[in-house]
Amino acid sequence: MAHSKMNQSQRSNKLPSERAFGSLFSAIFAGLCIYGLIRGWAGAASIMWAVASSLIAVVTLMCPARLAPFNRAWFLLGVWLNKIVSPVVLGFIFFGLLTPTAFVARLFGRDELRIKRLTQETYWIERVPPGPASDSFKNQF
Repeated sequence: MAHSKMNQSQRSNKLPSERAFGSLFSAIFAGLCIYGLIRGWAGAASIMWAVASSLIAVVTLMCPARLAPFNRAWFLLGVWLNKIVSPVVLGFIFFGLLTPTAFVARLFGRDELRIKRLTQETYWIERVPPGPASDSFKNQF
């Protein structure tokens, strides 16, 4: 069953092309090489990133189909991280930010939705000064 869910996920989220995947990782590894040279990493580390970047660039240009398993694995890692990180981040936003803000607002008696004002006949809010004339909404387009 889990396998069929992954296939549905792959169908709804199309994989990027192998060329795009290879180009991205070649650029990332080249960036790490340049960053290593700027930061003064050991020469072997910078050379390793340069070789990895060059190798992926050559494979991307010559036979990008060989990158398909890596592209699929990278995509599935993203899907898996999405299933874990999104609920955690959204839960933090809701329970860590919105809920305490709502409690503090209630402590100070704020009623932004004007729910407790039941003595009025209508929930319409009078504008002061009044809004634009009703004939200004004709022929809008």
